[in-house]
Amino acid sequence: MKEKHFFEQLFGKENVLITICIAIIAGVGVWSLFIETPSLPSFERYEGSRVIIGGVVSRDPEHKEHSLRLVVTVHELNSETLQNEKTNVTVSTDRFLDIHYGDRVRVTGVLRSPEAFETESGRTFNYPRYLLAHRITHSISFAETEVFESGKGNVFVASLLSVKHTLLRGMQKALPEPEGALLAGLLLGEKQSLGDTITDAFRNSGVVHIIVLSGYNVALVINSVLFVAVRIFPRLVAYSFAGVFVLGFAVMTGGSETTVRATIMAILMMIATVLHRPSVALRALAVAGASMAVWNPLLVLYDLSYQLSMVATLGLIIFSPYIQSKIRFVPASFGLREIVATTLATQITVLPILILSIGVVSLVFLPANVLVLPLVPIAMFVGFVASVVALASPLVALPFSALAYVLLKGIIATALFFGSLPLSTLVIPPQWLWVSLAVLVVAYVFVWWYVRRFLTSGV
Repeated sequence: MKEKHFFEQLFGKENVLITICIAIIAGVGVWSLFIETPSLPSFERYEGSRVIIGGVVSRDPEHKEHSLRLVVTVHELNSETLQNEKTNVTVSTDRFLDIHYGDRVRVTGVLRSPEAFETESGRTFNYPRYLLAHRITHSISFAETEVFESGKGNVFVASLLSVKHTLLRGMQKALPEPEGALLAGLLLGEKQSLGDTITDAFRNSGVVHIIVLSGYNVALVINSVLFVAVRIFPRLVAYSFAGVFVLGFAVMTGGSETTVRATIMAILMMIATVLHRPSVALRALAVAGASMAVWNPLLVLYDLSYQLSMVATLGLIIFSPYIQSKIRFVPASFGLREIVATTLATQITVLPILILSIGVVSLVFLPANVLVLPLVPIAMFVGFVASVVALASPLVALPFSALAYVLLKGIIATALFFGSLPLSTLVIPPQWLWVSLAVLVVAYVFVWWYVRRFLTSGV
């Protein structure tokens, strides 16, 4: 009877919404296989040739280590105004240029159509479909770029990005590099200026999720806002304020798929709390995933960020409570038991995607996360205070800056240590791909059977 009750809970009338959302995501994924690249005769005619395009910078520029990356919505091609062929082009140009969102630019360079390429682990990355998922069809590298007008973007988005850049200036005043760059990654998802060495160390040690503005970071921001708001406003007003704030935060940080998914889920959870109903995280995740899939069908199969964020959160919901109940030998102090449980839960579920898409798995993710995650919320809070105060006076901000520096330095040192160990990662060659996945399937069947017994027993 208990087992029947469990499956009724999972697939019964109360959770028909989850079943519908899963069907929508699966259907959209299949449909995306048949979506054709839009026909752009004017662009196809000039592929491989030097062109001059005119357009507006439609996203916040990304400062890479050796270049500045722009996404330009093209309005003109070789002095010809485009009527029905407007598209986005990714542009790589001089990193020292002063270019902002909403600037009207003239770009000169060789127009190219993106091509799929093979990664270091032997996987084929479908770069054209990935770019198409982000509404981009062509690229221009080593471009000459000239700004001839500003303020052509959305006023609301431009205002939020202005706040973001002001905060980044505060970080630059409060902290040296790379600690300032890490704080920008924690608070705003700005990982570009960390450099390849440190970014690779974070990836190899399994803690890269803290610098890509995952749901973890967004949850910390929401909890901080609510902590203050509920002490100032009535409950309903406080939650409404937090909802508006997190929407603005999502836009300010670039509106990545991970941020949008976490934002949708957070708002649904807040609504459930305000209405005094149980927070059904699984339903919230299903609605968020289906909504994003319908909005942009190509995300389902061609955007790794969408896949990892959805599957990691699913693992968090399904496996984390069970794992916590089985690791009571781990101290609960400082949230250590919860960190171990959530880290194992997410890594278990994302492992097949990592093997399929990347082919590299971190073997030191558990100790690295146990040491790093307790420092993250403190570093974010102290670093934020230091950055805001430093805008007025770097001297007054010095005590906060010093503490933030120590915390951020510790996070970087931990990532570098674990990421540089000889056996920090396991590279799975393509010829072992299906064998590895078959072993995982057997393991998951066993784990699911065991977890099902735990859930149906009411423990």
